[in-house]
Amino acid sequence: MSNNNLAASAPEIEKVTAIFKRAAKWQSISTLGIAAVAYVLAGTPGLISALIGGGVVLIGSFVATRIARRSEKSTQAGAILINMLLAEAVKILVIVMLLWLSFKVYADQLVLMALFCSLAAAAILSGSAVYALNSESEKQG
Repeated sequence: MSNNNLAASAPEIEKVTAIFKRAAKWQSISTLGIAAVAYVLAGTPGLISALIGGGVVLIGSFVATRIARRSEKSTQAGAILINMLLAEAVKILVIVMLLWLSFKVYADQLVLMALFCSLAAAAILSGSAVYALNSESEKQG
């Protein structure tokens, strides 16, 4: 089996990019929706907490996408896998660091329920992008 079978074509790369853009759109919508509800229930601290929760996942996903795209021209499965694992590790590290920073800076005002609901919704939608990508590849394979 040749390693050339593992190379992604330009339409496949565009499809992956479109799926992740769609996921980012839904993450943003869910974050804003939860932030609106949190504002009604807890005021400005609830709004800011929800924006922090969803925002850290969006930023982490953005950074991970940039790292993962470095291997889009690679034809070696090992290199692609290592790069994807690195991207996921960096995503988790970015999320943890931004959450730590928000707890340090905004600790007195954080509404934890709003933060965690928004964080969970954004994380679930981030995972759904990977699921959609796997479903697409199974249909083609």
